[in-house]
Order: sequence, then C-alpha cells, then structure tokens
Amino acid sequence: MWAGRPSWTVGRAARAGLALLAIGALGLAACSESAPSGGEGAGGIPGGGERCEAASVVACIGDDTTLGRIRHTPVRATGEPIRLGMINQETGAAGAFPELSRADRAAIEFINAELGGVNGRPLELEVCDTQFSPAGSQSCAQRMIQRDVVAVTGGIDVFGDGIRVLSDNGIPLVGGIPVSTASATVPTSFQFSGGIWGAFLGFVDFAIRDLDATHVAIMYSDYGPITDAARTAQRAAERLGARVTMVPFPIITTDFLTPMTEASRSGADAIIVGTADTGCVPSFRAAEQLGVEAALFFTGACAAPKILENAGAKATRGAYFNIEQELPEPGEVDPDTRLYDLVLAKYAPDLDPAGAGTVSFRSVMNLYQQMVALGARATDRPAILRAFRGAVDHPSFMGHPYTCDGEQLPGLPAMCSPQQVIVQKTDDGLEQRSGWIDVGALVPSR
Repeated sequence: MWAGRPSWTVGRAARAGLALLAIGALGLAACSESAPSGGEGAGGIPGGGERCEAASVVACIGDDTTLGRIRHTPVRATGEPIRLGMINQETGAAGAFPELSRADRAAIEFINAELGGVNGRPLELEVCDTQFSPAGSQSCAQRMIQRDVVAVTGGIDVFGDGIRVLSDNGIPLVGGIPVSTASATVPTSFQFSGGIWGAFLGFVDFAIRDLDATHVAIMYSDYGPITDAARTAQRAAERLGARVTMVPFPIITTDFLTPMTEASRSGADAIIVGTADTGCVPSFRAAEQLGVEAALFFTGACAAPKILENAGAKATRGAYFNIEQELPEPGEVDPDTRLYDLVLAKYAPDLDPAGAGTVSFRSVMNLYQQMVALGARATDRPAILRAFRGAVDHPSFMGHPYTCDGEQLPGLPAMCSPQQVIVQKTDDGLEQRSGWIDVGALVPSR
C-alpha cells in the first residue's frame, strides 16, 4: 500500500470536490463527488456543505486558495470586454456536455462581478457547439478566429480537427478534457488533466506496485486515442513485469458482459474497465454476475453518486477509481473546493457540483491567473503562450501543480499535469489509497 501515509475516507457529506476523471463512450467527462449544500440564509450563500452568511464569495473565502491574497469586498469589472472562446460538444446524439460551458460561465461571472475581471476589464465567453462532427470542430475554430478571441478554454471536442486550426493561428487552447490526440499534442494546447492516458497508467501502476498484480486485463473501447491509451498502459505494465490481456470492445456497445467475461477468464488479478456514463452500471453488474474476484478499476465518472447508487453497494464495494485531486485530511476542507462550491451555489445554483464542470472551471481559473500575472500583456496571445510554456510547478486550481515543458507525459506534450490519485469504494465512501502517481515516469520517450 501507500507507504508512509494512511488512507482516509470521504463520504458525501465530507466532500473534497474530487476532480474525477472519466472516459465516455465517445469522449471524456470529469466529475466530482458533492456534498449537500446548506440552505439559503438571509443574504448568505450555501456551499461546501455549509452556509456562508456573507452575500459575496470573496467575503466567504480566505487567502489560502490558489488565487492567493485578494480583496474580500466585491469589485465589478467595467470597460471593454476581453473575449475568450470555448469549443465544446453542447449537443449531439452521441453525448452532450453543456455543463462544461455552464461551469465556465459561472467562473467568468464570478471573476467579473467580484474579482474585477482582468485589469478591470470583464471577460466575455463565446461558446461554439461542435455538434459532434469534424466539420463542426473546424467551423468552431474558424469562428474563434473571426471573433478574434484571446484564448480558447477547452470543453470536449472528440474529433479535435479545429484544435489544429487554432494552433496554426497561434490561439492558445487552455484546458478542458483532453479527448482527441490533437488536444494532447498540438503546441498551443495546455491540459490540466491526464485524460484517459493518465487514468489507464495510474491504474496499472497501482495494481502492479501496490496490489502486487502479475496479470492485468485492460478492457477498452477500440477507438483512436482510447486504443492508444490502452496500448500505452499495456507497454507500461509489461515494463513493470506484468502479463497483459487486451480486451477491446466496440465504441458503441450495450454488451459489457462479453468483454468482462473474457477479461475474467483470462485469469487476470486486476481488470481495468475503460468505460463510463451508461457503461458503468452494466459493467459493475457484469462483474457481480460473474463473481469476479480480481481487483476492478473504473474511470472516475463511474464513481458518481448516482451511478454508484444505481449499481448497488454490493456491486461497487471494493472498486478502485482514479481522481485528479487529493482528498483532504478528515475534518479539513480544501480551500479551492470551497471556492468552487460557493461560486456554483451563487452563480449556477442548478448546476450539479458533482458534474464534469470541475475540469472546465479549473481551466478558466488557471487562464485567469496567468492573464492577471501578465498585466498589460494579458490580451497578447504570444505572451499567454510563453507564460504557460514557462510554467514550472505552477499552482493549479483544484489540481496537481502544472509544468508545461512538454515532457510530463512522453509523446503527449500538451499534458501539463497528468498525475493521478487512486481511491477505493468502501461502505463509508471513497477512501484514498495512493498519493499522486507520476504517470509520465511510466512511459518511455516515443
């Protein structure tokens, strides 16, 4: 197990604002486990499981968030807006993620209404829907160029064709959920998540080093970047001395019993299940039906409270998940998580804090901090690019410090903070089982 530090538990009422990483049927989505908010008080705002009696977020937080020292009285931005873009899959039969743009808007509204914007100027967000198509992705990129945005905050863009267009025009792509190869590789992309690559690598590292697994089965959707992530994890597992069984399944499938049967019959003592969203519950139940005794690893979206509830305590007990934020010690509250809770409670009260918005919110806050630090050069694209490229162990909102030197995950230079944490489902909630896993160290240079 994780030497030198005990594990601890987080229940729903002791939420740490987990930035949980997940892979969907055709893309990635991130979640976090949420605590119930307190009731609305007179002039106050709920958040983080308790109510703040002040009417503004800045009055409710201290100087220990990644924002550092701030004015604790609201300052509203005025003047000419600074236009940012966002490319996201807002609609589409294969999946829609409007919660990402809604989280971005909440962050920007907070920045404009309480932090004084950037140099006193408000931020303005231009959201473009790819509608789950390569042409839509390219069209959105062209729209960002026409609207002369300073930078684009990432959402989910499965095909990523437009990301290369942004790069060709020197427009920074900051964060989001890295789904496509382009989002993980283009020189103007800066990602604060390990994507599916980080998840799979974290799983094999923990299974082999901590659980002494000698045979790992990897179930994965046979699709582009997902296949690449699975094969990258296979090579890492084999380098660590384990035998690996690869179990691909169609990208769109309702049959999870068949691949789970193949993985179980292989004799593996650890099974990595590369699915999420609608695939989580049937995967849990397939493992339960087969009486699988191997350690089971699921992407973080499968730890969403509703999914765990639907699958049942028996099917989910003991399962491992990856997250991208360490849990606080018992009785402690993470300052960034509390800020996030309060912002959503005030500016997007109907948005589930346990949704995928945690990662997009992080991206906006990281971009905001770099722009503020640039001062008069805040709207200069080359200056923003240089700022992120020069970042070394820079504090990241609700995440691992980021370093954008292109070397954090070999072959995927846009990954600035791919590190992972492993948690386990117990009867009391999610219990942290590892510290930060440096997944980049598992991958040889390509």
